[in-house]
Amino acid sequence: MANTDQMANETQRHPKFYIPSGDMVIQVERTIFKIHSHFLTTESEVFRDMITAAPRSNEHNDGTDSEPLILSGDSVKGWELFLSSIYRANSFKFITFTGKQSIQILRITHKYCMQSAEDELISRLKEETGTVGFLNLMVASRIVDSKELYDTALKGLIASEPKPTFEEANMIGMEAYHAIMSQSWTTRKCGYCHQGNNLRTKCLSCHQWQ
Repeated sequence: MANTDQMANETQRHPKFYIPSGDMVIQVERTIFKIHSHFLTTESEVFRDMITAAPRSNEHNDGTDSEPLILSGDSVKGWELFLSSIYRANSFKFITFTGKQSIQILRITHKYCMQSAEDELISRLKEETGTVGFLNLMVASRIVDSKELYDTALKGLIASEPKPTFEEANMIGMEAYHAIMSQSWTTRKCGYCHQGNNLRTKCLSCHQWQ
């Protein structure tokens, strides 16, 4: 049992993003990344401040592994995706991410104030359409705290089909889910529904009150 607990607590080097020539070691969950600080400090004031506050010695190739910069609350998957956009095998090849992947990267870029990267991710998410696309945009709006993005996503989800499932409602919150479903119900009419009638009547075709 003790050996199992010890193994669970041990850190491990990332198979791809532990780069021997790197000068900055970070720990995400139980994974160690060794990367080049230039890429992070160029984009992020947060990392520039971290480097200034905690200068490191490069006397030994592996010396920084014993005292990595621990990034609490981040996910290994998010950092893998973020670093894959930096360390590309072909620097001229455009990288595409799914909406879900973009959300994972956005959590990192927003947390560490990487504005240019955040703007690019938001721009890509705004290009998506359909229920899944607007769901991702609403999640993004909560990450960056943008009412404009929230309203855009809400309007899109009201107009799009199919409607979010209860499981997807957990992603966006029950308040947003209720707004989507209630607005969708009031705006949904069949071809036989009467328009402009102030009286509450029930359509004989779709059986909805109007």
